[in-house]
Amino acid sequence: MPTTFGFAFSQSSVDVYDHYSDKFSKSELEFARKYPDYFTLNPESIKVTLYEVVEEKDTSYIKEPKEDPKDQDPFVIIDQIINIASKIWAIVEKNKPVVDIDTKYATAVPEGISAWTQLSEWKKPKTYIYGFYAENLYGSVMIDLKYKVTFTYGGKYKGKGLYLTGVTVVPTTVSVGWGYRLGISAFAPDSTIANVGTHESPVASMQLKLTWKISTPIKEQNGTSVYYIEGNGYFEEIASPFKEEADAEKKERISGYIKDAVKEWRKHNE
Repeated sequence: MPTTFGFAFSQSSVDVYDHYSDKFSKSELEFARKYPDYFTLNPESIKVTLYEVVEEKDTSYIKEPKEDPKDQDPFVIIDQIINIASKIWAIVEKNKPVVDIDTKYATAVPEGISAWTQLSEWKKPKTYIYGFYAENLYGSVMIDLKYKVTFTYGGKYKGKGLYLTGVTVVPTTVSVGWGYRLGISAFAPDSTIANVGTHESPVASMQLKLTWKISTPIKEQNGTSVYYIEGNGYFEEIASPFKEEADAEKKERISGYIKDAVKEWRKHNE
């Protein structure tokens, strides 16, 4: 069964003609003046859904180094874990998947390693397939996206440690409504890469952050999904603050309804 998470964005309203005139056509700007609700997402409709978890056949999705360093004997510190690949990269730009996305990924490997192929005993990659969905205030679907969070785990250096490579996000389908602009980027902060094992038996861990930006002629909305991954194959979505914000908004609305109902009751019964 798909798992659905509530999702909320920070929003900022802008003057239609001031801020976005360089990003949107004249017809989009004119339409926004007449029908602002078309360009306003319904917060309760915004959802990130986990559809399934699958095991990939091999690591062919990871770009191999041009020079094979397997025969090198570097000075390696197995309990000091670093990312030797990409730190930040675009996934979706101008409503379209980035063409060279398969060459971008993060790693969590021991310091001194120059390529992930210097490690061995890698497990088959895991893929978590997600959907991102959002409607406007008219109930029309404006964002319908599917993407894969994929990583390869369990790599060892001379029989020691559990490390990560090929940590990436790949969009599979992107559908964006007229007048909307979608951009998504991935970020693997060095500050989140750590050893959650011991000095003798290290276990790499890292966080992969997805930054979302949805723009219309009248609003810009930003949000972040965060995924925590370990070298033993453990995976967790930890973007809980968004769900808490959505729940807080819902509680505030319900509280308002209750107050109005109490006022109405007192008016007729006191």
